[in-house]
Amino acid sequence: MTSREIILNKLRNSTKQAFPSTQKAPASYVPVTQLGQESLISRFTAELERLTGKVYVVDDAQAAAETVIRIVGEDTSVLGWEALPVHALYEAFSSKGITVIVPEVRGDDRARVLNELGKVRVGITGADAAFATTGTLAVVAQPGQARLPSLLPSVHVALLSRDHLYPTMESWLNEAGSHALRNSRSVTFITGPSRTSDIEMQTILGVHGPREIHVVIF
Repeated sequence: MTSREIILNKLRNSTKQAFPSTQKAPASYVPVTQLGQESLISRFTAELERLTGKVYVVDDAQAAAETVIRIVGEDTSVLGWEALPVHALYEAFSSKGITVIVPEVRGDDRARVLNELGKVRVGITGADAAFATTGTLAVVAQPGQARLPSLLPSVHVALLSRDHLYPTMESWLNEAGSHALRNSRSVTFITGPSRTSDIEMQTILGVHGPREIHVVIF
């Protein structure tokens, strides 16, 4: 019998547990973070602004549309979802001569299309959820909700309904999030502008995605 076989036999025949028995996981957990609606907004704003993001809290959809128009400025086109959560935006865009491009990138001319779409400065999406304690957005990919508007342009504008703001990712998963994960091909979590420190440990924004992120809470 080899040394290896001797050691393995001793382990198999040992009655001593390698680790003490652990208690079973509880059926439910008491939330670590309990915040009211206004506290959620304040905490989310503080966390995102700490990451150089910008937050605009408005009273209604009309005010949200006006805020987006100011961010877009003189641009004549934006990338966007097929159906944005603020319907007043479409009328506002029409009055300003702004075209909403819903990206379709398929086929042999994919590289050419991406190159053209890359010239558009602003991308506008909704947000399926946001987490106050980290300043994070969750964007669920599904028909009509492509990822490109939140990833390709240098400026990302996210429209966030107040009732989609959660204290933590765990609280979202406990409610609507688990369904979203099961039924979507991908979920993007966005915490502030894209950033990297690969080059000489200097933080640079916008290398792998938007260098600006604007969240409009309505």
